[in-house]
Amino acid sequence: MSRKTKKTPLFTSGERMVAGLAIVTTIVLTLSIQVIQSMVPPSLGLYDANPAAVVAIPNVVEARPAL
Repeated sequence: MSRKTKKTPLFTSGERMVAGLAIVTTIVLTLSIQVIQSMVPPSLGLYDANPAAVVAIPNVVEARPAL
C-alpha cells in the first residue's frame, strides 16, 4: 500500500522564476564581458603610448621593458 504524501515545495514558483532569471542574467553578462574583452587589446600602461616618453627610474635596471 503506497500512500501518496503531498510534499510542500521548498520554493514558490515566483522564487524559482527569479532564480532562473538571475542565472540567465549572470550567464549573459559573463559572455558579453568575455566578448568585449576579446575585442579590446590589453593596456600596457605607460609603455602603450610612446616608449621614448617614459622616464627611466634611476638605479632600477630590472623594471625596464625588454625592447
